[in-house]
Amino acid sequence: MIKMSYGEEADALYVTFGRSEHVTGVELADNIFLRLDMGKATGSPPQAVGLTFVSFSHMQAHHGDQPSHVPLTKLRNLPDDLWQAVLAVVTSPPVSDFLAVGLSLSPQSPPLPEHLAA
Repeated sequence: MIKMSYGEEADALYVTFGRSEHVTGVELADNIFLRLDMGKATGSPPQAVGLTFVSFSHMQAHHGDQPSHVPLTKLRNLPDDLWQAVLAVVTSPPVSDFLAVGLSLSPQSPPLPEHLAA
């Protein structure tokens, strides 16, 4: 059962998907935080525990009723196991009901040969 609560003073929306004693927090974007259970203690797949949206009224005014687009650039330096867990969790319900996660490829051109670089 999904529970939502809003903290007016903090302007934060707290979305809770479940409970866990083994929570890892990940900053998805400047104002969006994911709480997840990696499943290591129980041997189960990673599961979302909750989301926190900071500056929620500003986000809502900006996006309306549309899902928030979340580029995953902040996650580039995560350890591989955490990156895979986050990707699995944010691209499936219930998190995907709240976020539209964006993946994009930014091709990098190889360096020019020395005789062309001059």
